[in-house]
Amino acid sequence: MAFDTGVHSNEKEEIVKKAFQTAMALCLMAASSLAAAANYTLWINGRGGGGTIGNYNSFTYWGPSTTAAGVNKKAVNWDGKSSIASQSGKIRDALDCFCTGGNWCYIATHSAGDLLLGYTLANYGGSARPVTNAQANGAGVCTAGGGTQTGWNIKWVRVASGAGGGSELADAGSWALTEELVKDLKTATARAMYNHNTTRNVWFYMYAGAKGTAYS
Repeated sequence: MAFDTGVHSNEKEEIVKKAFQTAMALCLMAASSLAAAANYTLWINGRGGGGTIGNYNSFTYWGPSTTAAGVNKKAVNWDGKSSIASQSGKIRDALDCFCTGGNWCYIATHSAGDLLLGYTLANYGGSARPVTNAQANGAGVCTAGGGTQTGWNIKWVRVASGAGGGSELADAGSWALTEELVKDLKTATARAMYNHNTTRNVWFYMYAGAKGTAYS
C-alpha cells in the first residue's frame, strides 16, 4: 500500500532545487572568502628613509617601483631618523593592514629596519590586533571590522645588513648627528631596548649584504 506523504513530485523537485541552491551559495561564499586571502611582501627601509610615509607604493628608498620584488609588494615607509619607539606605529599599521585575517606576509628589512621590526614584534606581537580589509587610506591605515587576532601572520623575515644589535658606527661617533635614531643605534642602547629572543616564532634570516642596489 502506498502512503501519500503530502509532497508531490514537483514540490520535491523544488525542495531539492532550493537545497542545491543553498549548498552552492555556501560553497561560493567559502570560495570567495578563500579568494580574498592573499600574500604580501613588505619592504621596511633603514636609516635615511626616503619613501612617502603612508604610501605603500612608494619605493623611493629601494629603487624603481617597476622592479619585481615579491608577491603584492608594499613599501612600509618610516622617516629613517626618529626614535624606534616613535616609528613603530608605522610598522604596526602595515602589519595590521596586510598580515591579519586570511592574509600572510613575507618581510624584507634593511639596516635599522631590522631593529624597528624586532622592537615591534617583541613589544606588540602578542597583543590583540584588528583584522582589516587591506585597503589603506592616505595615512597607511586600513579599515578594521573583521574582529581581532593575536599578533600577525608572518611567514618569515629576511634581513640585509641588519642593525638589530645596534651599530658600532653610532658608538664610534661616525654618525655625529642629533638624530634620535642614531642614539637608539648605539649598541648598548639597541641591545637593551627589547628582548631580542622574542620573535613570536617568526624566523629571521640574516644576510651581510649584496652587491648592487639596495633591493638586491
